[in-house]
This record gives sequence, C-alpha cells and structure tokens, in this order.
Amino acid sequence: MKEPLSFYKANDGIKFYLVNCGSGLTHLIVFPDDTVMLFDCNLIDDAEHPNRNKDYILNFFKNVIPKKIDEYGNTFQPIDIFVNSHRDTDHLKGLKDINSVFPIQSIWDSGFHGANIGNDDYKYYMGLRNRLKNKNRANLKVPTPSNKPFQCIGGANIYCFCDAQEPTTLVNELLCESADKEQHTNCIVLLIHYAEKKLLLTGDSDWKAWKEDIVPNFEDCPVNYENTDILIASHHGSRTFFTREDTINETKYPNTTYTESIRLISPKITLISCAEYEYKDYHLPNKEALKLYKDNTSNEQVYTTNEYGTFFGRIDSNGNFSVTPERFHNHGKQTGMKIHLTCKTDTGITLETNTAYAVGCKLNFYLTSIGGVLNDIDKPQILWEVCNAGYGKDDIHHEIYYKDKNEDDKKCFFSRDLCFLGTHLLRCRVINKRKHFDQTLIFVVHGEN
Repeated sequence: MKEPLSFYKANDGIKFYLVNCGSGLTHLIVFPDDTVMLFDCNLIDDAEHPNRNKDYILNFFKNVIPKKIDEYGNTFQPIDIFVNSHRDTDHLKGLKDINSVFPIQSIWDSGFHGANIGNDDYKYYMGLRNRLKNKNRANLKVPTPSNKPFQCIGGANIYCFCDAQEPTTLVNELLCESADKEQHTNCIVLLIHYAEKKLLLTGDSDWKAWKEDIVPNFEDCPVNYENTDILIASHHGSRTFFTREDTINETKYPNTTYTESIRLISPKITLISCAEYEYKDYHLPNKEALKLYKDNTSNEQVYTTNEYGTFFGRIDSNGNFSVTPERFHNHGKQTGMKIHLTCKTDTGITLETNTAYAVGCKLNFYLTSIGGVLNDIDKPQILWEVCNAGYGKDDIHHEIYYKDKNEDDKKCFFSRDLCFLGTHLLRCRVINKRKHFDQTLIFVVHGEN
C-alpha cells in the first residue's frame, strides 16, 4: 500500500489513515510531532479480501508509523496512544498482533465494562491495560468531558465529548440485556482541532449520548462538534446513531430518536468504516442513516471503506485538508507497454502533472499508449476517477467520483472544469487482460487564483 499524500504541496500537519478493516474500526493518526494515536483496531484473517487482511494492515503500518530511537539506541515504531472507544471486539481485535510489532506506550479508555468479557481479545486488552497502568499510572487515562482540551499534541487540541459512567456493578451489567447499548452510550467521542479544522471521532456513540449528554453539554462551547470538517461516522453507519428503534422516525418515536446531531455536525465530508452491505446480515451502512448523512454532508460527500478502501487524510498547518482513497497512486509498468496522459486547457496550453493553473478553465485529458494496449480488439477496460480537495473558501469540495456514462463516451478522453481552489487528482487505470496489462497513472493539477 502506497500513500498518495505526496501529491499535495504541504507535507506538514496531521496525517490520518482510516483503514479498510471490514466491519470494525481501525483509525491511525500521526500528529505533527510524530506522536502516533491508534483509535480502535479490528485486525482479522480475511483471505477473501487481501486488502483488509491482518497481515496487509500490519505491513501498511510499517510504512506509515514513524521510526524512533529508544533509550538503548534501538530503532522502533511505537504507538504512543491506543484509544479504545469502547470494549466491543470489533474495536480491539488484533491488539496483540499490533502490540507485538508496534509497542503501545499508553491507553485511553472509557472506563466502561465491555459486553464480551470472555473472549481472548478482551482478556488481552485488559491485561495490557493493567500492565501499562502498573508500570506507570500516567500510562492509563480515562478522558472526561470538558470544554477545555483533554490534551494538546503537536499543536492539535483534543477535546473529549463523552460521558463514560460506570454501571452500578459488573454483575448488573452482565444481567442487562442492553449491555452493548450501554457501551455505545458511554463510548469515547473525541474532537481533534488543528489549524482551525475539526476531525470528529465518534466511535460507536449512539443517539442517547448525543441527545442527553453531548449536545446539551457542549452546544455553547467555543470549540464543539458544530460544522465539523471531517466526520468519522458512528457505528459503521448504523441507525443506532439516530435511534433505538428499527426505523428512524422522529415523529413516531420522539423519545428514542434524535437526528439533530447530524444537522449540527454538518460535516464537509463523512467517512464510514464498514464491510460489504450483506456481511453477516448487518446491512451497513443502514440505508436510512446513509440518507441522513448525505442530506447533511456538503455535496453528499459520504464515502465508505468498503467501496473506496483505506482513506488517507491530512490537515496541513494552513488549515487545508484532503481525503484520498489509497488507490490514487501510480503503479503497474510492463516492459514494452505503457500508457501516457496529456492534459491541455481549453485554450490549447499543455500542462505537466503536479503544476498549478488558474481556476476558471476546462481541462482536457488524452490517453495514449505504447504497445497496443488500447486496441479495441482487446476490449481494454479504461477507468477514470476524480478526487478533489478544495482549499480556503472552496474547502467544501471533496468529491470522489468515477466518470459517468453520460459524460463524453470517448474512452480515451476525459474533460473536467478547473473551477475551484485546491488540489485536483485524476486517476486513469487501463486493464488489458489479453496482454496481461494493468497500469494506473495519476495526473495532478493545483487550482489557484
């Protein structure tokens, strides 16, 4: 896995990786000072989907977690903070494998008991939690809700909006049929505020937490959840973020349904970590919930890891941010065969990739090849995909889309408008099975005034 962040002009700031891990959550964040936070994890053996297999993810971590020197002069790659939003298995599975390669230095924990206390992943997590605490009590933190930052890391302020209250006793929780729901109500919710941009991590938090605690307690705070830039959607796109019922109907179920949260959050882009819709009959993301997310996200910019794979995100020190699927990188050259992209403006000026040009023009892309890989007789597959990252006044634009059938049907031609400030990525992939050819090229244009 290669990261496409090199296409962007500024490499400082926060980087984050919402990892394609199936029906769970694995969110790695690297702060400007190289502090590494892992917000939940779900590593599984998945031979059917190699790009979300445990070994694939561990190898990816080796490429993106910064290397450091320990007190003995040895190089290692630590995870400085593991945040366990709540103790469901799909938010801590594979922690033993991670810790064996990337030693975890500290844990942030909700303090709320889990519902699956008998499985090996839960036992390992609790053992690691206790070992770190016994080594140094500062290694274990239970974030508490406050209108002041819980911690500042590399210039980024981290706020906690959760309200993790212990159940009366563990026995009572085990007897409670709604133990899972209690965990979601008491799930850690964090806001990372950097360069005036907001990254909201909601874990599996539910409608009840937002209705009764988060919204009323933080609506008047100077930094809160309102007008979030990047939202990591709750509970894999489940309806539990909005209701306790089988359908989201605030009129019919006013006491157990709450949708005002997403209208207040009003994100510019929403990312959902989920598996395929049919996986274990979970049916995620929930269709009603997905509609609410789209209706309240700028330009309906809602994307899932199942469809787009791992997402690479960044927020630079100037407040510019981007979210890009992992497949946006150049790859796949074959001897004697290759493809080439040419870009010309509507006035006939030829542009090189990774150059800046004034907004307000049309860009025309032409695909050519060497070695006959575009011959119609071979029925090559040609895929065009766009990924935008608007900056400044245009930062509501973060579209990711394929060339539609109703656009110009010339397979070797693509046209688009350069109509806003920011970085514009065009991905072109050519697959010719008869010639065993598969190559991807990325063309980059930076829209400027």
